[in-house]
Amino acid sequence: MSVIKRIILCIVILFSNTLLAQEKKESKRITIYLDLNDKSLREYSINKDTTGASFSIYIKKYESKKERERVTEKYHNQIDDPDSMGLSSFSVGLYVLNEKPKRIKSLKGLKFINIKQFQKSGYKTSSPTYIIHKLKDGTYLQWSAMTTEEI
Repeated sequence: MSVIKRIILCIVILFSNTLLAQEKKESKRITIYLDLNDKSLREYSINKDTTGASFSIYIKKYESKKERERVTEKYHNQIDDPDSMGLSSFSVGLYVLNEKPKRIKSLKGLKFINIKQFQKSGYKTSSPTYIIHKLKDGTYLQWSAMTTEEI
């Protein structure tokens, strides 16, 4: 085999391995366990039939009502300023549209993060991001959720 053919073969193998490694890296799914009583959860809504849900998680620096009021007041004072960037979004929204959740009996073997870890990660999401919520009977619901950008 000539030298050129060997070089081309090596390049093709390296390129293929790079693509496979990238594909595996991108396929990592994020699962967030939501305690519905956590003060970092701004609000949530779950349809009676559970096919629709929305969850809003405060951005860490806006968890305090005082800070949200301060930013809102500052925005209203600058509203006539053409350089004003607009009112900050105080939370990150995750939405479930017309999809039944999966019922799970146990979290054993499932990798997930809580709200605090989600905030520390810089609000990193995957497509989709999974949301887990514990029911009163001890089982869990798992939804496949989307962010505002994905809707």
